Amino acid sequence: MTLEPMHREIERFTKPAHHLDAVCAYASLSLRECISNALSWQPTWLKILFLARGGLARLMRIEHPSSRPGRPLRPEEISFRPGDRLAFFTVSAGKEDAFIVLTAEDTHLVGHLIVEEDPTDTGTERRFRIITAVRYRRWTGLLYFNIIRPFHHIIMHRMIAAASRPGEPVR
Repeated sequence: MTLEPMHREIERFTKPAHHLDAVCAYASLSLRECISNALSWQPTWLKILFLARGGLARLMRIEHPSSRPGRPLRPEEISFRPGDRLAFFTVSAGKEDAFIVLTAEDTHLVGHLIVEEDPTDTGTERRFRIITAVRYRRWTGLLYFNIIRPFHHIIMHRMIAAASRPGEPVR
């Protein structure tokens, strides 16, 4: 799949990916607000899916770190510094008011959640795009991701909806 990032600095995360997808939304928010809304979105059904994910990983004998949703994040808590933690992700790259690359690594795959911001012609509204870039480390990563893929697409569409709304994230 060809998916050109708006910011060239993130190509090193998207080019080696085996799976790429993206969702977009327009909003009058800052990048920090968009990221905090996206990472704070934690409806009950998502928490249940994370529990099921853990069971699937155990069934497949895949080691994986805890990736349960954490507490809601405020915009001022968003760090763009590589190595810092945001929820269960590690910041891999970031540039204030441009993009952030968040990474979650398991033994079977590496996943990057990328949030990009692009100003529009309106001056107040911005385009936000959330990209998922997944690189399989072994065949179990491909199998695992294909099992969760239908849920992944639902989650990404709901996440961008929550991310682009001002105020409290959608449940």
